[in-house]
Amino acid sequence: MGPVKDALDRPALQDIDPKAALVGAAALAVVVAGVAFNIYRRRQRRTLLKRLQMAMPEMDDLRASLKRPLERAVKVL
Repeated sequence: MGPVKDALDRPALQDIDPKAALVGAAALAVVVAGVAFNIYRRRQRRTLLKRLQMAMPEMDDLRASLKRPLERAVKVL
């Protein structure tokens, strides 16, 4: 092998700083834990009650949407 080839080879494990390797491993562990947590949350089944509650509008929104047409109807009468 030539000198250029040797200079372009990836560093050996011995050349990597142990602190840098530890930080890299910790960062990788955090990313893997985050992905696993997101997959776990998506796979949880919601109960029928929770799905219905999520589909229903909030009471304040419901009141606001009904209040305007009712006020107009009362003014007409």
